[in-house]
Parts: sequence; structure tokens; C-alpha cells
Amino acid sequence: MTTALVSKQFIATFGDAFKAAGHTGNKSVEFMTLPEEKGARLSQADCDRVDCVFIDRDLRFSEQLYTACIDAALASKSIKWLHSASSGVWQQKFMHPLADRGVTITSSTGSNAEPVAQTGFAGLLMLARGFWGFAQGQHKHEWRPMRGKGLPLDLRGQTLLLIGVGAIGKVFAGYARVFGLKVIGVRRSPMQAGDPVDEMHPPSELPDLWPRADWVVIACPLTKETRILVNADAFKRMKKGAYVINIGRGEVMDEAAFIDAIRSGHLGGAALDAHIQEPLPADSPLWDLPNVIVSPHNASASTGNEQRCAEMFIANFGHMARGEPMFNVQIRE
Repeated sequence: MTTALVSKQFIATFGDAFKAAGHTGNKSVEFMTLPEEKGARLSQADCDRVDCVFIDRDLRFSEQLYTACIDAALASKSIKWLHSASSGVWQQKFMHPLADRGVTITSSTGSNAEPVAQTGFAGLLMLARGFWGFAQGQHKHEWRPMRGKGLPLDLRGQTLLLIGVGAIGKVFAGYARVFGLKVIGVRRSPMQAGDPVDEMHPPSELPDLWPRADWVVIACPLTKETRILVNADAFKRMKKGAYVINIGRGEVMDEAAFIDAIRSGHLGGAALDAHIQEPLPADSPLWDLPNVIVSPHNASASTGNEQRCAEMFIANFGHMARGEPMFNVQIRE
């Protein structure tokens, strides 16, 4: 018998599929849910029956359920596996003591790759085609055609520096190449067959890559190595008029240095979905910077995410039930 701690919505929508996956390995399933009353927690006896946990969006975005889930996972003496709908698992501090106890941590990395990449590329197109100015003109009832020196450059032939060529980065790179951009990828592992980039370089070569980029796209996870990776020196090395797209994590970029680079006119603009402080404070200078598009860390928003995340959890349960290796296993660095 496997006892899975999940949301009521998961049981209603995917419960039968989860049980069917268990049957492939002769595993029977029992579901457990969390108390919804404010401050309520599972008993220790119930915690000690939990074998696996799925933190989907229904749990993640309810303060009561999320807190009760964390407390149950940490209290459980029987938990063996936790699956998170979020890809940035190590930013959630409670994951570390679970990993220390040998609990397998998996994630839904890749489930939101398309919507995140689409949001980032929408920002790129808005900047490339002057829609920031159009939107400002519409708000003020001003007719603002682009003429003369204000004409935008063709995207075809421009160079995009992609920091992070994982699930999201690969989708973004595919879009960029359709529009004729040259894509330079940056990641620790070397280029492999099927990588949709023209070049691949390790992060150590970034100082020589910044000046080549018309567009810098941040699509990497936050790690010790990537924290403030895009810093004041990087902005100085970028060519005048370069653009930045951040669909990764806010802490990868030095916001103060970025603000200076925009205000000085060195950078051409940006589309930022991730920020160091979230929600972005009302007095943040980012709101009012020229040619800067701010979105509320919502690039992944999509009706299909719930389905994709659940399917990954169910597939991994099938692997576990059959004694097979699971995928998207998260390893701390």
C-alpha cells in the first residue's frame, strides 16, 4: 500500500490515473488530504503513513494547505518521495532537510517550458517591433508612427545570447531561429545533437560573449554560480542598444546595475518577468523605466500546466512502482 498526500483537486481529476500507474507495479494506493481549517495540521500518526507527496498548484498557492503540507512532510518518518510542480525546488528551504534524510525529490521541470518561452519571446517581439512605444502612445491617445532613425532593425541576422539551454531555453531558441536570429547558447554541458543553437559555450566564456549579443536571454536556474551572473561588468561589455529578457530568476541579474544601464541609455530595453523582490514594490524604479516591460513572474501561466505536472507525477509513480529509475530527480550541487 502506498499512501499519497495530495490535493483534493488531484484526486478528483487524476486519482484514477494515479491508481492505474500503481497497478502496473502491483502497488495499491491510498490518498490522504490536508485539513483546510486555518492552523490545522495532520496528526503524527497520519504523517507517519505518508509515503509520497505531490505539491501541486492547489497546495502551493494556499497558505494553509502549503504550510500544513510542509509540516507533514518534515514530520513524517515514512516519506520516501516528494514531487513538486515547481522547478526551483532548492529555493524552498524545507526541501534540504528532506534530502538530507534520503527523500527523493523530483520536479515538473519542463512542464511549463512552452508558456514561459512564449512569454519571453512575446516580450522580445514587443521590444523589437516598438510596441512599448505604441502602448505608451495609446495610453496618452497619441499617434506614434516609427519613421526615419526610429525604424526598428530587422530581427533576421541579429545575435541572441541564451544563458541556460535547458527545457525553457531550447524552446526559446527554436522560436528565435524561426525568426532568423543567430543563437549562442551558454551552459556547463557541451553541445549535443539536437540542441537548437548555433554555438554552445561554457559560462567561463561569457566575458567574450556579452559584446556579441543584440539580445541577452536569461533562462537559467538560480544557483551559487548564476547568482548575479549578469552584473555591472556584463552590462558594460554588452553592445550599446542591447536588450535583456529575464524569464529565469530575478537574483541572476544585478537590478541596480541594470537600472543604471537603462538610465544611461547603454541598454535598449528589457522584458523582465523575474525580480529580486516579489511582489515588485510599488516604489521600484523598474515600473517606470523607458522601454522596460515588467510582468509579475507569471510567464508560466497556462491552463495546461496542471495536466502536464500531474502527468509527470503519475509517470514517475509508475516508474517507482515498477522499480524503475524516476526522471527529473533533483540533485543538490
